[in-house]
Amino acid sequence: MEVYTRASEPEPEPSAKRGKNASGERKSKNTAVYVTGLPTDTDPDELAERFSKFGVIEEDDSGEPKIKMYAREDGTFSGEALIVYFKEDSVLLAVSLLDEAELRLGDPKTVMKVAQANFAHKSENKNGVSQPRKVVNKKAVTRRIGKMQKKVSEWGMDDGFGPQPDPEDDIQAPKSSRIVVLKHMFTVEELNKDPSLILDLKEDVREECESLGDVTNVTLYDNEPEGVMTIKFRDPVSAQACIIRMNGRYFDGRRIVAELFTGRQRFKRTDARDDYGDGADAEKKRLDEFAQWLLQEGE
Repeated sequence: MEVYTRASEPEPEPSAKRGKNASGERKSKNTAVYVTGLPTDTDPDELAERFSKFGVIEEDDSGEPKIKMYAREDGTFSGEALIVYFKEDSVLLAVSLLDEAELRLGDPKTVMKVAQANFAHKSENKNGVSQPRKVVNKKAVTRRIGKMQKKVSEWGMDDGFGPQPDPEDDIQAPKSSRIVVLKHMFTVEELNKDPSLILDLKEDVREECESLGDVTNVTLYDNEPEGVMTIKFRDPVSAQACIIRMNGRYFDGRRIVAELFTGRQRFKRTDARDDYGDGADAEKKRLDEFAQWLLQEGE
C-alpha cells in the first residue's frame, strides 16, 4: 500500500502484461480500478479484503498489494484510492458489483464510486509528446507473474468467493461457463398453490441479473424439490458476477446457493412440448438433450 499527495490523476506503474496495438506499439492492459467517496478513516487492509472478493489483487516485488491511497496537500486521506488487479475480468466484476456499494456493509455513509482507472493522458507530457516507458526488471516481473498466476488458480477454491464447483459433484464447472444454477428459489408446494409464481419469479430474476450483463435465457424447473432455476448469460464474466452477488443471499427465508453449471447436472421441469415418450430411457434422453441446449452458444 502506498500513500502520497495527489496532484493529478493517478499514474500507472508499468504493467507486466503487454500487447500490441494496430500501429505495432506495445500497449499496457488496464487492470486498475479508481475508487472515490471512501471514508477518511479507511484502512488499506479493509480495502484489500473488500476488493479481493472480486479477483486477485496484484502485488509489488515486496509482496504488498498494489493499493494506492491518495492524500491531500496537508497529508490527510482524500477518500480516493487506486487498486490494481492481476486480471482484466476482475475490473469488470468490481465495477459491476461495487460501484455505488458500501465499503462497510450496512453503513450507508460508506457508499463508494468505483470505475476503471483512466490512464490515457499519462502517456504524453504537457507538450503532447510521448514519454519513454520506465525500465522494468524482467526477472523480478517474471517471478511476480508466476506467483500471481498461482494465486489466480487458487482463487475461489476455498475462500467462499468466486465461482464454486457443485459441492456434490467432483467435476468442477469450466471457467468459461455462462450458465448459473440457483437453488432454493421456491418450493414445489408454492408453485402448486400459485402457478402464476413461475412467471413472476422468472421476470424478477431476469431483471435482477440483467444489471450484471446480457441474459439470454431464464429457466425454472418446477419439478425440482431444491427449487432450481438457471440463468444463461452472453459472457462468462457476467455469470461469475451473478454468483458473487447471489450466493448466500436470502430469498423468502431461504438461503440461495449459486454455482456454475457443470454440464453434468440434470434438472426436471414440466414441458408440454415433450415428445420423447415415457419411461426412464425417454426421460434420460430428454434431460441430456436439454443440457446440451443449455451449453450451446448464443440463444
